[in-house]
Amino acid sequence: MTILVQWLLDYTWVLYPLCAIGFVIYVARALTAQRKRNRAQFTLERDIAAAQVVRAWAMGLVFVVIGAVVFASTTFLLPNLDLGPLSPTPTLEAGLEIATPTTTLAPSPTPGVLVPTFTPAAASGEVPIPPSPEPTETPAPESPDTPNVAVTGDVNVRLGDFARLVSYGLPANEVTAAQPLPLTLQWQALERVSTVDYWVFTHLLAEDDRLIGQHDGVPAGGTRPTTGWSSGEIIVDAHTMAFYDAAYTGPATIVVGM
Repeated sequence: MTILVQWLLDYTWVLYPLCAIGFVIYVARALTAQRKRNRAQFTLERDIAAAQVVRAWAMGLVFVVIGAVVFASTTFLLPNLDLGPLSPTPTLEAGLEIATPTTTLAPSPTPGVLVPTFTPAAASGEVPIPPSPEPTETPAPESPDTPNVAVTGDVNVRLGDFARLVSYGLPANEVTAAQPLPLTLQWQALERVSTVDYWVFTHLLAEDDRLIGQHDGVPAGGTRPTTGWSSGEIIVDAHTMAFYDAAYTGPATIVVGM
């Protein structure tokens, strides 16, 4: 529903010229029929021409009403509907979006230095989270390219039927807002091959939900688009989040999604 409404909002402009063209066509027909009625010498001809005039003006009015309804709907009705958040970056085909690991950053005695601790965050209401699979059913193969990380956490959040966010990692127990924050994600490709090259977004939010850091892009620095994932493989996806506020200290949350 969200995607349909967004599509309507994006392409509403197409309907306006179509309505205008339809209105002009039927106005021209009405004027032509009017001239025929004026030149008619017999009552039957005048009656037929008069009926054509009425029908043509009625159809022109229909196009005017359609244009007015579309304008009123897209201007006043649809923007006020509560359809949930629309991601500014590409999202899943069904509008899925997840908020994954929560990072609590506690200020250390040194100003500007953040010490992260991690707790798992629940996914948004749009994404049903299945129970974590048993190791014997869905083993997560180790990737030889996984960077060394000091802080890791399991997530196991599934996105549709083509990807699962397995885990995340940070390179150190102590981070500073004066330098970019490297975040390593591990994705597992599921049974379906995606037909869309999704972007991964990694946002760092302050306690008041203010965006203080960000990095968005195609997985693995653009080298592993989601259309090329094979079922069962692990994709190591590194993102370096640049801080917008180098002096920030305090709790923060890492939000990950597609």
